[in-house]
Amino acid sequence: MKRFFSIRLVLLLLLAAAAAAGLFFLRRAGRAALYHPAADLAATPADHHLRYQNVLFRASDGTRLEGWWIPCRNARATLLYCHGNASNRSADARWAPFFAHRRMNVLLWDYRGYGGSEGVPSEEGLRRDAQAAYDAAAGAAPGLPVVVYGHSLGGAVAARLALDRPVAGLVLDSTFASAADMARRLHPNLPAALAPLLAAGYDTAACAAALPGIPKIIGHSPTDQTIPFQSARTLHAAAAAPKAFVLLDGAHDAHSWFLDNGAGSAELSEFLSRFSSPPAP
Repeated sequence: MKRFFSIRLVLLLLLAAAAAAGLFFLRRAGRAALYHPAADLAATPADHHLRYQNVLFRASDGTRLEGWWIPCRNARATLLYCHGNASNRSADARWAPFFAHRRMNVLLWDYRGYGGSEGVPSEEGLRRDAQAAYDAAAGAAPGLPVVVYGHSLGGAVAARLALDRPVAGLVLDSTFASAADMARRLHPNLPAALAPLLAAGYDTAACAAALPGIPKIIGHSPTDQTIPFQSARTLHAAAAAPKAFVLLDGAHDAHSWFLDNGAGSAELSEFLSRFSSPPAP
């Protein structure tokens, strides 16, 4: 009898070890599919006729991060830009003039593992990075409201940041309702029980739902082949008011609302015009 229970215990331990190993590899596969850091800085704001300063700051766990501070004369607000996946701050330097023309300072920065920033990306790590970037941007222009912009994966980072810091407004460009929602839409035959194991949390919809009173604008193109349009509609439906949904045009990285007379440009410009520092006493 003792031998029977000993054998049974060994079998149970082996099964537990196998399950733990399977869970580890599933989560590792999910992370590998999620993060695609780009290290090469192909352009700077100077290539788009903007003066800028290199900035270095650290996340709360000590990870060293890099960014570009683009000051604007007579700025009325600051824009914190959270870039997408398979990208870094240099890819979005071309859009900085759009914000400069609307009298906004801009901080372009890189998550850990992206661009020149140290570390290895993770959901908690990117959350810490965004908090540090916000503190750097707010400290560079004290008293100005900070509007956070997130593209794709950056939308999830921006929405989480809005729960952690006093964000004045939130712009979500071509992002998703959650990583689990993306897994279900891109892999419809995946067993429902496995979706949470393959995907990190990044529950953008839950964050947006917990932000009543913070103005939000969500833009997405129906022809986006990277993030399904319906995921953005799910995100908008979940978000707390005030909120607006804007139809964009083109591919995932087209950013049509940055273009003159582009789809969504008037709506984004009007949204950004709401933010300015309070008048001096």
